[in-house]
Amino acid sequence: MRMEARTTVTAVPYCRTSTDDKGQDPARQLEVIGPWAEREGVPLLDPVIDEGTSASKTDPFERKAFVRACEQAKSAGASAIVVECSDRFSRQGSKLDAWAEVELERRYGLRLLRADKGLEQHGSMVGAVTDALHAEGAAAWVRAHASKVRSGMARKRAEGARFGRPAKPLSATELALVAQLRAEGKGWRRCALAVSEARGAFRLADPERRRKVTVSYSHVRRQFEAAGGVSKVEVFQKS
Repeated sequence: MRMEARTTVTAVPYCRTSTDDKGQDPARQLEVIGPWAEREGVPLLDPVIDEGTSASKTDPFERKAFVRACEQAKSAGASAIVVECSDRFSRQGSKLDAWAEVELERRYGLRLLRADKGLEQHGSMVGAVTDALHAEGAAAWVRAHASKVRSGMARKRAEGARFGRPAKPLSATELALVAQLRAEGKGWRRCALAVSEARGAFRLADPERRRKVTVSYSHVRRQFEAAGGVSKVEVFQKS
């Protein structure tokens, strides 16, 4: 059985980190997946990197990079997606983890491999129990971490600290653009995309620089309404 696996399993590595800063490096995951693949006789195709995507807030099929990994694997004739361990795939508990693994097979005909256990353990009772334990442990870590963060922020607020992203004030020209789009019946998300595009955000390859100039729809809405809304369009256009 081991020799058969060595000749039939080809995988696309999927490397996810929840942030694209704070020292999280998806290349480190390849340092685990690579030796595992060599030991297990699993040829690897080009990896798909997914930076800045939460495993506790999105299921795998809501992530564009994961879907791209699946489509890449299917088009190349691969038979699996491989992750470093369970929490790179999902941190929403064993039920969603198992559902997503079944959906991966149903939608794309692909297996999910985890590089923290041998190939022969995948599909076995021991492997299934281990996966469930790891998935529940990851979900428990998320809950505990969130509780600690909320507690710490509450204490800091009581001391007068302020939280939130740095302000990105809209210029008069940007407010005029939003006013024009709103007058045309466009939604807030479309307005935010237009402002971000005008700032050149989508031409920046560096994620940190791109994040600094990108604006959210809620941010645009708050600033626009604070400035007087669509009734001020002529003022913005003349300023």
